Amino acid sequence: MKRWLRLLCLSVIASGGAALCSGQRPAPNTPIQHVIIIVQENRTPGNLFFADKSLISRGAHLAGSGSCHGTMVPLTPWQLDGCFDPNHGHNGGWLPEYDNGKMDGACDVAPGLRVGCGVPSCTNTSYAHCPQYTYVDNSSGILNPYFNLADQYGFANYMFQTNQGPSFPSHQFLFSGTSAPSAYPNAFYKWFVEENQVLPVGDTDNHNGCISDFNTTVTLVDPAGNTSRSFVPNDPPGANPGFPCFQHRTLLDVLAIGGVSWRYYARDEGSLWTAPNTIDRICKPSGFGPDGECEGDAFNDGHVVTNASQVLTDLGVNGTDSSDCQLQGVSWVMPDGNWADHPGTFGQDGGPSWVAAIVNAVGGFDNSGVKLPVQCNYWGSTAIFVTWDDWGGFFDDVNPITTMTPNKLGYPGGKGNGANYVYGFRVPLLVISAYAKKGYVSGPRINPVCPNFYCHDFGSILNFVEYAFGKNGNSLGTIGPPQWPYADFFVQDTSAAPNNYSLYDFFNFGQKRPFVPITTGKYATTCFFNATSCFANFPAEADSE
Repeated sequence: MKRWLRLLCLSVIASGGAALCSGQRPAPNTPIQHVIIIVQENRTPGNLFFADKSLISRGAHLAGSGSCHGTMVPLTPWQLDGCFDPNHGHNGGWLPEYDNGKMDGACDVAPGLRVGCGVPSCTNTSYAHCPQYTYVDNSSGILNPYFNLADQYGFANYMFQTNQGPSFPSHQFLFSGTSAPSAYPNAFYKWFVEENQVLPVGDTDNHNGCISDFNTTVTLVDPAGNTSRSFVPNDPPGANPGFPCFQHRTLLDVLAIGGVSWRYYARDEGSLWTAPNTIDRICKPSGFGPDGECEGDAFNDGHVVTNASQVLTDLGVNGTDSSDCQLQGVSWVMPDGNWADHPGTFGQDGGPSWVAAIVNAVGGFDNSGVKLPVQCNYWGSTAIFVTWDDWGGFFDDVNPITTMTPNKLGYPGGKGNGANYVYGFRVPLLVISAYAKKGYVSGPRINPVCPNFYCHDFGSILNFVEYAFGKNGNSLGTIGPPQWPYADFFVQDTSAAPNNYSLYDFFNFGQKRPFVPITTGKYATTCFFNATSCFANFPAEADSE
């Protein structure tokens, strides 16, 4: 018997299970038991944070002017809820702004002016106005919650979109590490969704993903730059070529390995921000357009919640006892248009207060600094990542290709994987936790050299989650197949053990800090439960994704 147990133990050790044979329990990699991914909309670091002089003094890379084909245009302060929406598609926004690596074409991007919209004028541009060269004016204090969070926790100088395009593919990358319609070795596994969906004329329900209108299409781009709408999904039956219903794996498949719970707080079931509705086996669509619904278990058992403010309830806000503390292991949090930071509509300026409400609730407070009646005690076990899904058409001066992937070859070492669509422009990233370094800025002010610990993208968040819930120094795994991996595999911000996971430079897990409430928001926490009393046009999808 002893000899049999010895042989069994040797076999277990060979497969990486030494802790079991030594009598030790598997040790968690981190004290993190909850990760909250808050996704805001359409900003660059310079547009949103240039007014934060404290952040600049600590080394933030925030340029105060931008090139328009060699003419320098000073950034002009403007309100957060500006009535313009610059083009941020791949073809209409990213390519002209990138300008074959010159980074001087933001002035060629359509500014998306609304009727009667007053915006700053500039010269030597293809358009008469240049909201693309603005930063958010903080004279009213509207951005103070973001600035306070950057002062207390971590800010990334070099956080890039993984993709070079708008919201629909961005949210796929934040959920799955890819926007490919299928997995290796099926047809189109090398392709990425390039743009938002093209809805048919007269479509008023604005459904996306597997429950889109029958004639909805999406454009794909391959590593050679070819485009196509000829992908035909296996489901739903009768779908047209180009229909956006996909079959790849997501982070949920990795979370299942570790038994990690999750919840996706969505604006509504059909939104293009609701990434699960685009994965066939998660959505399980019942039909097309207004008659279509996602009937998968995730949509019926509370994993996908079509009320973004439910996250506050699950954090104990308005609760009566500890049974109301329902925060899951991993949470994706989408906003309503009133608090998405998406420019285009006056009055939609609740984003900083919305983020503050979530962070404060994790710490056990409301936006006034009043302690919540129900204390869920999540602060010591939670990491919060606040990022923005795309750059919104605003100017940025950091070349993502020369910084992250020379010669437009896609992921370094990826053998063409990601070419012609990886990486996109910078977006902000705030890292908030009891273990986050105070006032930390990740990366040098200028001249970044990647790969390095400060070279981040959407895959970095996924990679952190995979490690945070692992044990004995091992990650739960990665999402994509080894023959054609996804963004979580190609991250550039890891090093040798024990720092073999993304975003490690933001944390010191040996030092836990108490929570300090963020009390500088314009809107009270109650506004996000009784939104009609604070926002005239609630509910509101973003003006243009």
